[in-house]
Amino acid sequence: MKFFLYIMVVLLVTGCKEKYDPPVQSPVTGYLVVDGVINSGPGAAAITLSRTTKFENKNMEYEKGALVKLEGEDNSMYTLVEKPQGQYSIDNISLDAGKKYRLRITVTGSKVYLSDFTTVKNNPPIDSISWKRQDDGVQLYVNTHDPLNNTRYYQWTYDETWQIQSDFVSTLKYKITSLPGEGQQYSVVYRDSSTFSFDSTIINCWQFNSPTNLSLGSTAKESQDIVYLPIAFVPKASIKLGVLYSLHIKQTTWSKEGYEFLERMKKNTESTGMAIFIVLQMPVNRLSVILIFAPCRKKEFLFKAAKCLPGAIIPVVIMFYLKIYLTVLKQMAGGASCQRWFHQVISVLFWQHYLNAWIVH
Repeated sequence: MKFFLYIMVVLLVTGCKEKYDPPVQSPVTGYLVVDGVINSGPGAAAITLSRTTKFENKNMEYEKGALVKLEGEDNSMYTLVEKPQGQYSIDNISLDAGKKYRLRITVTGSKVYLSDFTTVKNNPPIDSISWKRQDDGVQLYVNTHDPLNNTRYYQWTYDETWQIQSDFVSTLKYKITSLPGEGQQYSVVYRDSSTFSFDSTIINCWQFNSPTNLSLGSTAKESQDIVYLPIAFVPKASIKLGVLYSLHIKQTTWSKEGYEFLERMKKNTESTGMAIFIVLQMPVNRLSVILIFAPCRKKEFLFKAAKCLPGAIIPVVIMFYLKIYLTVLKQMAGGASCQRWFHQVISVLFWQHYLNAWIVH
């Protein structure tokens, strides 16, 4: 009976695996992939060139040695400089909003790819970044608007930075002194022998995160081009809400065709079991470049993280110091005076931590 069950389990596990051979016949060199947005305002404009590969190839194949140019209908021309990992960029170009531009890419073998001429698209400034406290965390919102009602299609990318602060400070350090011969002397000294204070540079650190999910928003179905949408969420138990939290948002605007392409890509990357199906629906017999020229808009938001959810910090601090207090009291053999002294020390540490987390400096 055990032998029969073992064979049946093996058949069930191995029977569901089936090799997938995509019906798309890709050329030996792969298809050229153009990824990027041309920033028409101050700052750098960059695109990345790569090649499609077979399923079994897990390495990115970047396009090297290409000649990439921006051409205006007024015969103006800008050449993008090649950099590592297939990136081609140019700094501080200023495109005329009343003119049309296209991208010309010449790859190895003198094959040329051209996009259609495209008008520079408006990208209104980001009005504000706001936050709202919820039961399960902090929701952040992005707000922008176009008074001419011409933008309609938006994308946002953002970077997060938050401060992590040690619960304890260090006023002492090891000192190693070389003795005559090969000996060494070890001692413990104050970090600052004059004030006996702690070193503030070693109790703070910062962590960085750059999410890769697609954040999209459209007002195409609205009468006015006004955006107020959630952009990021921080759970209340997150360490991001310990001290300081910073959100740096970059806004890009798209045409209707470009936005619909991003929507398909979003479904491709975020829907379970739909990636292959959606990819195969896209045309593979021609090269289509969706080119957007628009100024890049950026805005940074900084707030005292503990101000948002102070209730999530206080219980942790109370339990932490209470545990220390009870543990040391059990090990103490001294009298009531020692207990009172230790209780005062713990109280000072607790209120110092509490005030640092609560007060907005």
